[in-house]
Parts: sequence; structure tokens; C-alpha cells
Amino acid sequence: MPSVDSPSQQSNQESDSLDLNLELRRVINNSVGSVLGRQTSESFFAVTYEELADQQIERISGKGTTTRPNELERVNRIEQEMLSLVEQVRNIPPEKFLLSNPEQDVNTPVEG
Repeated sequence: MPSVDSPSQQSNQESDSLDLNLELRRVINNSVGSVLGRQTSESFFAVTYEELADQQIERISGKGTTTRPNELERVNRIEQEMLSLVEQVRNIPPEKFLLSNPEQDVNTPVEG
């Protein structure tokens, strides 16, 4: 006659299995975390201040490309675009601008 476990025995076995599963996960998690933490620490230690400074200098003023200009080229391009736009706006005749109409304007009136 096959042995039949009682519901309480099955519950205990499942609980033991769950405890073992959780313990196994905890040990694996700690092991992997330790290895990855060590790798991260070593990668930080391998980088020197001089290397980081050189990387920043290269990013700011190094050789850029048309699709990925360096920071100075980006700032210069923005400045030139802004100056060009300001010049275009200055060349617009005054009669092209709308006069203020308090009956239709939704903006706060200019105090003056």
C-alpha cells in the first residue's frame, strides 16, 4: 500500500522546499553581488584623475565630426544661429509687427 502523506506533512515538505529555495537564491545573490561589486571597484580604481580630465578636455575641445561636434563647436553653432536670427528680426520693418490692442490681446498689459 503506497504511503499517503497527510496535508500537514505535505505543507511541511513544501515549506522546507521553499526555505531551501530561498536560501539558495540568497547565497547565489550574495555571490554574484560580491563579484560584480569587486569588478565595479576595480574599474573605478583603474581610472585616474588625469584620464578623466583628458576625456573631458577631448569632449569639450577635441576633434569633432559633422554628426557629433565637440562642445565648443556646438556652442559656437548655437551662438551663430542666434546672432543670425537676431539680425533677421532686426531687418523686419516695424510695420510688420502688430500693434498692441487691449481689446484682443490676451497677454498682461505692459506697465509703463
